[in-house]
Amino acid sequence: MSEKVTVEKTAEMQMLEEKMTMLVQTGRIDNLIDLLAVVSDQMEMTTTPIMEKMVHSVDNIMSAGFVTENAVRYAKRETAKNETPSLFGLLKLMKDDDVRKGLGFMLNLTKGIGKQL
Repeated sequence: MSEKVTVEKTAEMQMLEEKMTMLVQTGRIDNLIDLLAVVSDQMEMTTTPIMEKMVHSVDNIMSAGFVTENAVRYAKRETAKNETPSLFGLLKLMKDDDVRKGLGFMLNLTKGIGKQL
């Protein structure tokens, strides 16, 4: 003998059943399954080396921003306390190792940008 089992549904279960029925009837459930498959594939492809590379890239961007911010702050301070240098004053600045390093860097940066164009 088989007995009929009835399940009492809560309001939440009834609402969930109605929404799932609508998803199945409209075919949207297939879209959700496809979306979950894409997310799953992305998670599988994200390996430790890829994550390390992403973290390294973010770290490089943060470092570049920090260096740039400090350089701008320094330049503003120096510009505020000194007069605009004359042509000979600019040549005198060229004796400073830091100035030459900065100019060399800027010239190499400009060269790198030119190669990309």
